[in-house]
Amino acid sequence: MRRFLSQVAVAALLATCSCNDWRSHVDPARAAADPEQVALVDEPVISFEARGHEVRLTPRASYRITAYAVDTSRTLLDEWDFALPMDLALVWGPVADPAVLRKMKFHLSGRYVSWWFEDGSLSPQVIQTHVANHHLVPAGDDVAKEMKRVRKGDLVTLRGKLVDVEILDRGGASKFRSRTSLSRSDVGSGACEQLWVEAIDVNPP
Repeated sequence: MRRFLSQVAVAALLATCSCNDWRSHVDPARAAADPEQVALVDEPVISFEARGHEVRLTPRASYRITAYAVDTSRTLLDEWDFALPMDLALVWGPVADPAVLRKMKFHLSGRYVSWWFEDGSLSPQVIQTHVANHHLVPAGDDVAKEMKRVRKGDLVTLRGKLVDVEILDRGGASKFRSRTSLSRSDVGSGACEQLWVEAIDVNPP
């Protein structure tokens, strides 16, 4: 989920930010492209067990993105974080520019990514279509290990499948359902990309 917050106290927030070092190392050319996404039809459901529940992932599209990490969250995400153990907020295109990022602040909490921008050189519409929060599900132990390496400012490439998620209890009752976003322009509830991560590359600044 992504949302825009007003500019109240933006200057103070930016002044207290200690993350400016990584912003100066961002290379816009390395994250210029939009995510690659191709619809999938009749893909088999991915199913696995976790904490006494069955997790079912229904693939909706293949997905690849190369973008800069602006925030991460791995703990106390929600009741279902055993199935979706990491959130990763990424930026690309016109937002992945040191001149823009120096005027921005990001905050990832409770499955939401919020952002602030101190001037009008980019419209909110442009920014919100180039910032996305991803709920990540590792496809294996090696991927899970690599996901733990991601830090703010890293250039990250994710490859995998956008998936709808359903979690069932031992009796087969559905306890949780969530559809993935398939658009970069949506906002609010349901606007996050839910990704079955088959491969990840992490490049520190």
